Amino acid sequence: MSNKVRHLNNDYEKLKMSRHQRILRTRKKRAFILISIFLVVALVLVYQIITTKNESSRVENKTNNTQVVLQNNKDNNKKLKQNVKQLYNNDYLEKLIRQKYYYSKPGETVYGLPGDVSKDVTQN
Repeated sequence: MSNKVRHLNNDYEKLKMSRHQRILRTRKKRAFILISIFLVVALVLVYQIITTKNESSRVENKTNNTQVVLQNNKDNNKKLKQNVKQLYNNDYLEKLIRQKYYYSKPGETVYGLPGDVSKDVTQN
């Protein structure tokens, strides 16, 4: 079976084809513009998400580090408060003064050994 339909090559057909091609070009331009706009918006959103995630991670790390420092300072504060309480105890105070400054009671002899200098009563 051969194709019995023949296309005419007259002005009307040429005008119809050029109009059809113009419509196709216009649609392609619109599609390209819409896809370009969509890609730009998507890239901006992806950039914002990545930037926000990095910032969030940085803030979380900073918060964790600050909490570790806070806990260390709280522990140090507890130890210092305990040392202050011990300084009100006369027996501890006498022991500290004797050990640190080599004080002695009358009639008592203090012998300093080489390892005694590095010891500190507050560490016990």
